[in-house]
Amino acid sequence: HPASGRIYSYSYKPPKIRGLDDETGEPLLQRDDDKPEKVRTRLQAYDEVTAPLVDFYGTRGVLETFQGTKSDLIYPEVKQWLEERTNN
Repeated sequence: HPASGRIYSYSYKPPKIRGLDDETGEPLLQRDDDKPEKVRTRLQAYDEVTAPLVDFYGTRGVLETFQGTKSDLIYPEVKQWLEERTNN
């Protein structure tokens, strides 16, 4: 909901009524960067640019893998891992 900054996700934080803001009842908008064609472009860029780094850092023994689907749950693990390696 652009006016308020409220963000919804149909997979883990859906609005009470599909397509409508919970507080105002106004129609929700899909951000351009969340549309399928943009997501495909981002995934292609990942395959071409980011994925090769997995092999690069893996062969050097400095790759760590984190599992999850919600960034607010994964972030504390990543932060702790980074702090342990950069504060020593």
